[in-house]
Amino acid sequence: MDLKKILPIAVIGVAVLALVIFAAFGQGDSPSVNTAQPGTGTQVPQTGQSGQAAQPGAASPQTGGQLTAPSAAAPQSSAPVSSKDPATIVPATMTLDQFCEKYYKAWIAKDWKTAYDLQSYANKGQGDATSFGQQREGYGLVGYKVGTPAINGNVANVPVTMNLGTNGTWMATWTFIKNDKGQWTVQGSKSGPSQ
Repeated sequence: MDLKKILPIAVIGVAVLALVIFAAFGQGDSPSVNTAQPGTGTQVPQTGQSGQAAQPGAASPQTGGQLTAPSAAAPQSSAPVSSKDPATIVPATMTLDQFCEKYYKAWIAKDWKTAYDLQSYANKGQGDATSFGQQREGYGLVGYKVGTPAINGNVANVPVTMNLGTNGTWMATWTFIKNDKGQWTVQGSKSGPSQ
């Protein structure tokens, strides 16, 4: 065979293969990523961070959003967000880790109204406190540990380790961004099984 005829075909084949691999694995925070459902080892289609799955147990234990490794959080802009945009505001009397602590205390106490009110504004549009609680019931949260906030200008991330009993240990990262009034706003969280 002539190498001059085979080489262009091989280059095209490699390029097509690279595009297929990128499409399959390079979507990061894409809403169509398949992720593991806790305790089952099965794959469940998830929606993006601001879109919760409608069925109990089909969403992440943290927010009902996409399950991704906490370190895979998308980089946030360092600019403040607009105070005119609807948002869940962290009270000025509360630190970011205290805010997260309140959320997980409410979850363990099954105080779904309080936990629901503390999630990001985008997630609140995906259902009410009752459906929110139903989604979290099956995860079996028995304990948690809120870590130290990592603050970088107007952006902060708070790591949380969740003990889900028979569903294992999960990690979550809450992201907060200051608004133009200097108030911390809840942007969301990402969670997934501990590696």
